[in-house]
Amino acid sequence: MEQVEREYEDNVEQAEPMEESNQMSSQVIDDGGREPTPGDVLRTLPTEAQQRGTRFISAQAMQAKLFSVYDAAAAAEDALALVQQQLTLTLNRSYYDADEIEKMASQLDSLLALESIDLELEQLDDDLVSEG
Repeated sequence: MEQVEREYEDNVEQAEPMEESNQMSSQVIDDGGREPTPGDVLRTLPTEAQQRGTRFISAQAMQAKLFSVYDAAAAAEDALALVQQQLTLTLNRSYYDADEIEKMASQLDSLLALESIDLELEQLDDDLVSEG
């Protein structure tokens, strides 16, 4: 554990300050023109860390990315709760492992996809009722 903390501290010192923005673009792999999901935005963190030669991501960088996807997560109650929970957890942590972020990104995308499906089903139900 001590070695992990030392490696993290060394990599944080080497890392250049990250510019954060609410744009969900440049660092996401081009996948045919679709807009990146909030999970895609979170997945940029491990990529950035890997480019610096580590698998650890600072809690501050994680917090910034979580704030950048906050509005999108608000589309689904469970997704918003996940982001809020993770924002709270960043206050008591110094770093995240890349695997943790990948898991969280997948969970966030799944929750938002389920909400989207629910909304589409509700719309279909409304359309059927109005036709009948």
